[in-house]
Amino acid sequence: MQTVVRKGPLWIVLWLLAACKTHGQANQKPNIFFIAVDDMGNNDIGYNNPEVETPNLNNLGNNGVILESNYVYPVCSPSRSAFMTGRYAHKTGFQHGTVEHNQPAYIDSSYKTVAEKLTQSYGYAAHMVGKWHLGYCKDSVTPTYRGFDSFYGFYGGQENYYTYNVARYNDFRDNLTAVTPKNPNYPREDVDGYSTFEYVKRAVEIVKNHDKTQPLFLYLAFQAPHTPLQAPQELIDKYPGSWTYTDTDGSQKTTDRGTFYALVTAVDMAVGTLHQELENQGLLDNAIIVFTSDNGGQPKEGGFNNPYRGAKGTFYEGGVRVPGFVYSKSLLTKTSYRHRGLLHASDWLPTFISLAGESADLTSDNDLISIDGVDQTQMLLNGGDSARSKIVLNIDDFERSSTIYGVIKQFGTEVWKYVQGNIGRRDIVYSATKTSKKRALKRSFKSERTKRAVNDKYLYLISADSSETHNLYGDTTPEIQDIQNDLEDEVEAEKLKAVPPMNPYNCGTPNNLLNGFWSAGPGDGWCNCIA
Repeated sequence: MQTVVRKGPLWIVLWLLAACKTHGQANQKPNIFFIAVDDMGNNDIGYNNPEVETPNLNNLGNNGVILESNYVYPVCSPSRSAFMTGRYAHKTGFQHGTVEHNQPAYIDSSYKTVAEKLTQSYGYAAHMVGKWHLGYCKDSVTPTYRGFDSFYGFYGGQENYYTYNVARYNDFRDNLTAVTPKNPNYPREDVDGYSTFEYVKRAVEIVKNHDKTQPLFLYLAFQAPHTPLQAPQELIDKYPGSWTYTDTDGSQKTTDRGTFYALVTAVDMAVGTLHQELENQGLLDNAIIVFTSDNGGQPKEGGFNNPYRGAKGTFYEGGVRVPGFVYSKSLLTKTSYRHRGLLHASDWLPTFISLAGESADLTSDNDLISIDGVDQTQMLLNGGDSARSKIVLNIDDFERSSTIYGVIKQFGTEVWKYVQGNIGRRDIVYSATKTSKKRALKRSFKSERTKRAVNDKYLYLISADSSETHNLYGDTTPEIQDIQNDLEDEVEAEKLKAVPPMNPYNCGTPNNLLNGFWSAGPGDGWCNCIA
């Protein structure tokens, strides 16, 4: 009997294989999900402190790579400028602190953002949800003009989680359109209209509608757990009681740690929702999730950084060394450990570009030649050494009272830190203690603050003294003197590279309150306003 070959099913199989191969080739670049939180300290996440419930963040961090030396700036805007540009803040004019609503600061168009590079050079779709805080004095400096296909969130900072306004004015955008989202039950604080959950709703919508043949970059920048301390009551109820801490003057203070924890738990829930949707849509199979805070916690507002000294606004470790992790189902060859290699906020841009294009060409790409960030893919994906041995903490001498210079550098296995100037007055290791009392009385103790060094200079061996207990500046040991001189030389060299700050003054009469909204504008907007 003659064998009959049935060609139809074979043709279908071959066609399907070809289709699958074509589809895989169309999107081999990984999806990148960059999640930033605001004012979360080292002791404010569950894998460092089981008192706060963050099961989703714990799962991602513990099954990924937890970053133990994740450095940022001590306040919002400088860190975010480094995230976006891959450059130190003193190179872009963001070294002088947070950009206020009436300050004409912005990322100059000569500095390409990570979104611009990924969309224009690597074929990504890029969306941003959350807090921008990098200026808005004209439309052309806002997210949808700087590489993002869409934007849903705030231009500034400190917005109400339910009314979405600040200082009596509204500050919320859907792309360029000023909007007032509906909050049906406010002033009752519940899950409806709560910004953390509204952000993740938009993020989920983006994911559901995304063309899976195109790689996706999503920047989800939560405003939480920054003040004002607002959270759904059902989450606050998870954390009964009160917390106290000892302040720099030795007095005992209370802090609303319970509400702060509730804000963090809300972020965790939102991340869990996004993670599940990514799984549902098949976008996690070739993806990386990055999580980081933008600066340390503020004890008086419930955020703590122990065992690190200091707080938000200081250049002690507690202000600039923050929780972070990377997670991927398929890209990490080594997982479930803590990496102590140095990593800086400016490293994310070249690392994302490297993931998108196999390597970040820092020698021939004109947009990348002068960046300060380094490609950390070998460290993050394979558990290799950090690609950097030095971090410039800041160069800011615009005002004498706030002058600060700082650098961290690795010498062999040792990591040293040098700071000159206003390192910050919150100079103790803050630790929160839960108490049954509803309010603690202020009591005086003998202050145990570290004495100021001569000319406000500090030298710490942070690889052995992460709490910065022993200031070694001026130590006569020859080896320490050599390190001190080297770090001072590094600072002097970096001073020559600093540009003037973008936000040295507040506008006298900026046109930024149009129809009750903090507003930008066409053309030059109010960027050329007079102080």
